[in-house]
Amino acid sequence: MGKAKRRQSKLNLRTVEAAIGFIQPRLRAEADGQRFLLRGDFLVFESGVISNPAGPLTSFEIELFIPDSFPRSQPVLFETGGRIPREDVRHINPDGDCCITVWEHWLMSAAEVSITGYLNGPVNEYFLGQYWYEKKGEWPFGEWSHGREGLVEAYADLLGVPPTEQDLTHCLRLLAQDWPKGHWRCPCGSGLKLRACHRAAMMELHQKIPPSMARHMLLRLKSQG
Repeated sequence: MGKAKRRQSKLNLRTVEAAIGFIQPRLRAEADGQRFLLRGDFLVFESGVISNPAGPLTSFEIELFIPDSFPRSQPVLFETGGRIPREDVRHINPDGDCCITVWEHWLMSAAEVSITGYLNGPVNEYFLGQYWYEKKGEWPFGEWSHGREGLVEAYADLLGVPPTEQDLTHCLRLLAQDWPKGHWRCPCGSGLKLRACHRAAMMELHQKIPPSMARHMLLRLKSQG
């Protein structure tokens, strides 16, 4: 099952408060129905850890909604201080929420799938990028495109296949099965059958990406069409 085995039971307010108490002391947590709201100033660190002796580089005023089913469901983040222009180049979605990362990519590649890992990882990196954009006028990290094209790029990076929708979809269909079929063509683009090409690599990937996640990724791609 790979990283999928780390799924947690529903969160409670005490767990959320404990997760932010040390790393983000200027955020406060409150229950909001079936989710939790983190509100306040998010401290941005160069290294993504609060133990950095140089202290935070800057801070952004935020509201972060975390569903109680986290990490099965994705949080929604808003920058509420008006510091970030509402435009694609600054990675703000049409609904006004922040475009932080492709959720499935983070779930399957993160060293720590937790609220702490999410704040120290994608959220800190997002605001660190915004801070440097203000200074340099360009995004300092690699970027994925928006919408369906961005999903294809992120999923292909995660799976190690060519970033074309045809190759990606084929790979996900293989992974969506209980056991990838050896007579299917290899998703690497060689044209060979899987059994004569990257069978061992696909078996290893199948352990990392469970069939349920592969099916979810296929459905998300379809929904973006």
